[in-house]
Amino acid sequence: MLRIVITGAESSGKSSLTHYLGVTLKIPYAMEYARYYLEKHGPEYDLELLTRMSLLHLDYQQHEVPVTAPLGIFDTDLLNYKIWAEEVFGCCPIAINNAINAESTHRYLLCKPDLPWEPDPLRENPSDCQRIYLRHRNEIIRLQRPYEEVEGFGQERNINAEAALQRLLKKS
Repeated sequence: MLRIVITGAESSGKSSLTHYLGVTLKIPYAMEYARYYLEKHGPEYDLELLTRMSLLHLDYQQHEVPVTAPLGIFDTDLLNYKIWAEEVFGCCPIAINNAINAESTHRYLLCKPDLPWEPDPLRENPSDCQRIYLRHRNEIIRLQRPYEEVEGFGQERNINAEAALQRLLKKS
């Protein structure tokens, strides 16, 4: 299965784009698991819980998007957990790094941080979106994974994402 991962900094429209592309293009999709977990259990976490959430994230995605589907769209992947762990705890567990290296079918739509910040009890970095975005981009480049950037507001962003997705699929 080819996996299209919507990634980027907080409040960059990842969830909205995942839902939009999945519904509009009739592609199976999975939303971000950590949000579900933290909304249900509370916003506190430590490195052990973050690592456990990353494994639950994988299970959740496999449940939401059948392995038999030729294409799936995903609101973040373990690259997000790696950056999150490094930002908050200064390190990334080896289990997450190993899983990232095994995700060779991932292609990325990287959301630029050009949307207004939307406050949310689970969001942590309102003034750091550009730096976090660059961390995502640098990691994708380091992994040598194909990616396209998405920018714009409202319907323009959706149209740009559809075009970026088509370019990304041609690279595969």
